[in-house]
Amino acid sequence: MRLPIQIAIYIIRPHGDSHQYLMLHRVLTRLSFWQGVTGGVESGETIEQTAARELTEETGFAPDDLRPIGYTYTFPADEFFKDIYDEPVDEITQHVFVARVPADSEPTIDPIEHDEYRWCSFHEALALLYWWDDKESIKRVEEVLTTP
Repeated sequence: MRLPIQIAIYIIRPHGDSHQYLMLHRVLTRLSFWQGVTGGVESGETIEQTAARELTEETGFAPDDLRPIGYTYTFPADEFFKDIYDEPVDEITQHVFVARVPADSEPTIDPIEHDEYRWCSFHEALALLYWWDDKESIKRVEEVLTTP
């Protein structure tokens, strides 16, 4: 059973003196927008287990350096989400993670969920994001990464 708890993972790789973010584009049947890795917590899973599973399922990356950033938020469950839960759900809680991969890493994306990917600077990634909560999440990730 899927719980009304989700994870969002922003994957980064070294790039010069900075880093790049992996952005994934959702297929049209899944609303066609840019995001990081996302997924839902299944009954019996911890959020960390979900993050590790989703990271591998959606990109093929192993969860070597995956950690929560200490930012969680809720959003209303719209009609798109209501059919995937056994019980009626009004809101979903999302936990944000960051994952580091080596500089030469390339994902193997799941074509059922995503049809394109890009490695982007922080500002490019921020501009691709549509939802305010995704924008806030990546800002929080960047703050964690750049604060000494």
